[in-house]
Amino acid sequence: MTGTDAGETPVPARRYDKALRILSLLLIVSVLVAAFIVPLVNINRYHRTITDTIERSLGHPVHIGSVKLQMLPRPGLAITDFVVEENADFGAEPMLRAPSVTVSLRLSSLWRRRLEVSRIDLDQASVNLVRNAQGQWNFGTLLEQASHTANAPTAQRHSGASPRFPYIEFSGARFNFKSGVEKSGFSFLNSDLSIWLESANEWRLRFEAQPVRTDMSLDLEDTGTIQVDGSLDRAAALNQMPVRLHAEWNHAELGQAGEMLLGFDAGWRGDLRADADLAGPIENLQVKTHLRVGNAHREEFTPMNAFDIDARCQAGYRHAARALDGLTCLWPVESGHLLLTGNVADIAARKAQLAFEINQVPASFAVNVLGLLRSELPTDLEAKGTIAGTFHYDTESEAAPELTGDATVTPLEVSFAGDGTPFRFASLHFVARGAEPVAAKPTGRKHKKEMTPAASPAAQGIVLEPATMEMGGSAPFGISGEMTQAGFSFHLVGAAPMARLRQLAGALGSLHPLMAHVAPQGTANIDLTFARPWTAEPAIAADGSLLPRYADVQGWLRLEKAQAVLPWLSDPVELASATVNFDDTGMHWANVAATLHGIALRGSLDAALRCESVCPARLNLDVPQLDAAALETVLLGSGHPGALVQAILSEVEPKKSWPALEGQVHVGAFTLGTLTLHDVRAQIAADGRGWTIPSLDASALNGSLHASGRMDGSHGAPRYSLKTTWSGVAMAPVAALFAEKWPATGTLDGGADLTLSGYTEADLLSSAQGRFHWQWNHGSLTAPAGRLAAGAMAPSGFTQWNASGTIGNGALVLGNAAPAAGAVAGKIGFDRGLSLSWPEGQIVGGTLAHPLVTAKP
Repeated sequence: MTGTDAGETPVPARRYDKALRILSLLLIVSVLVAAFIVPLVNINRYHRTITDTIERSLGHPVHIGSVKLQMLPRPGLAITDFVVEENADFGAEPMLRAPSVTVSLRLSSLWRRRLEVSRIDLDQASVNLVRNAQGQWNFGTLLEQASHTANAPTAQRHSGASPRFPYIEFSGARFNFKSGVEKSGFSFLNSDLSIWLESANEWRLRFEAQPVRTDMSLDLEDTGTIQVDGSLDRAAALNQMPVRLHAEWNHAELGQAGEMLLGFDAGWRGDLRADADLAGPIENLQVKTHLRVGNAHREEFTPMNAFDIDARCQAGYRHAARALDGLTCLWPVESGHLLLTGNVADIAARKAQLAFEINQVPASFAVNVLGLLRSELPTDLEAKGTIAGTFHYDTESEAAPELTGDATVTPLEVSFAGDGTPFRFASLHFVARGAEPVAAKPTGRKHKKEMTPAASPAAQGIVLEPATMEMGGSAPFGISGEMTQAGFSFHLVGAAPMARLRQLAGALGSLHPLMAHVAPQGTANIDLTFARPWTAEPAIAADGSLLPRYADVQGWLRLEKAQAVLPWLSDPVELASATVNFDDTGMHWANVAATLHGIALRGSLDAALRCESVCPARLNLDVPQLDAAALETVLLGSGHPGALVQAILSEVEPKKSWPALEGQVHVGAFTLGTLTLHDVRAQIAADGRGWTIPSLDASALNGSLHASGRMDGSHGAPRYSLKTTWSGVAMAPVAALFAEKWPATGTLDGGADLTLSGYTEADLLSSAQGRFHWQWNHGSLTAPAGRLAAGAMAPSGFTQWNASGTIGNGALVLGNAAPAAGAVAGKIGFDRGLSLSWPEGQIVGGTLAHPLVTAKP
């Protein structure tokens, strides 16, 4: 049917339009009132009423700043500076502080005159979770308060006798952890927490946050995300509250997670994921955990095969006793497994009865675990064999803690990729060693020995019984050791060729500074003990770089017919014999007998193995005879001075970098061309750029010589700076040294400051610059026959000739000199040419070998 039914009165269309306009106008007015008028309504006069209501609900003192009424997006209150005070038992710092809180009201309650809160939003809140000395948490009082307050479920559609529990949400919150008044560095950032009442007796919660350490710099993207989802039920007491919680830690990088938990970066790398399920009343929880780490390795150690961790644990936790019942942890490893079972009566006191089963676990698994714990393990280490055994740990009795059991590795083959013959053991046997009682001090009573047995946890451990392997040496090569809760140690003793010992040293980081420069020739006898904690905080150098951490080593190593190849020496050092001792201070070479480029050496060297800054090695060297040309070859690789090829090599060879070194050297006879220094005693120091001689004393030319200087080889051709003084030098041997034809008498004192550079003698002479001075006492110069020009007189003798001048441009230039009276001026060239003006009216020309004396015009 169309049109209007019979009997109905038509309604004009304009009446509907009018009604629509009125409704639209009312809606606009309502929006304007809600947006602009209602927030202006001052309800601060209800400030005390609102505060008292919240305090009764929480059971804690509350402070609020301002309160405003709002209508959009939903009716409610906007509260600023919301603070919930802490109970005195947990400290003075507030439990909760939020700069902004929005309390939303249920619309249906506005006209029933009984307001109900539908939602509470806390933005950027800071929450302190405190645990006191009795093991109680501060939020427990809030749980008890809520458990004893009658509320209807949050999602209930219609109101009832009890108000509906509001939906509580934290956005961008920060959760801090405290133990008493001490704040922990661990916190949750960017936290979102939602709490609501699912049913009459069940609260639900969802939590998501990023774990961080506030006392160190961490990459938040690599610390992962922690998520918790679950429920809590009402109960008469807090410990009786049933809980069902599932927690996950995802997208975490193992290195950042380890640094956050340990307080330092242990060098671990991998992808971490952990799950945990808690079920049951708080006083007796059932706990299940699942830990997974993909591609676990150290930053500098990548195992030969992928190493994944996949372990599950379950136990019953009794809160009052802090105990674990029915503990079972299983870690499948290839065709075998690791299994931990037992009970822990008191976690804090470490009272437990545990059994640890190793069932057909491959030896490569142990290498992967050691590679994760130790930074010095080589990346190409491989192991073959199977580990099987069981250990029991019992501290329940009042006697000393008891550790029993054993494990065997059969057969074991250890090798390094592409590095010779493997190391083989028929078997390795590990035996548990329990703690032994420690004797107390005597009571002081005579003839009565009273001893108080006391457990020594550090003495407990697993002992590796002595085992031998074939190393090709003159004596058997054995290994033994032990592992404790604190760390591990092992002992090596025997003889081995250096080639085999270098292979083994690949797994012994402490020998790396030694073996890195010892060639695979000769033999060694060793008696060494290595010890290290399982994990250790990395050492940081002064420049911020990471220092290598070697195992602490004690003992000695004797080398025979070995060879050391040092990058800063042009030739290898042939070691006839040497003893290397290791102790807490470092590595000490003693009784070294060696040759270098044909130079016989004897001496000692002390070097630190661990150093946070520059720690020079200390050298003490004795050399019977030394030639300057040979020394230059050793230090600079310059070969024979004057060779053209050296001028080319000096430009293309990499710049040498010498080690940090200091000490003293004694040379019986040091030859510099035609000059020989006797009984030379010098202090020396080397750094990355060159060598310094702080002092040098020697006998020469019937007198004494003192010098200091520096050789810098970091800029291509070596540069020398020299400061020297001499006294009592006899002029006769000086004249002979320079092939002087004038019979010279007297003694010479003086000194010179000189700089020069180059490889060859010509380079050194042409670059020489500096100053000199001398005092020639009781001297004379007599011209040889036939070297006096007509009318010329030979220079006469003198009591003292003081001279000074400069060195440069291939000559000594005398600035002001006086024999007896008057002045001597001119120069003496490095080519031995003379051009002197004598005070008695002579001019001395020619050369030192053939001087010519003429009269002044």
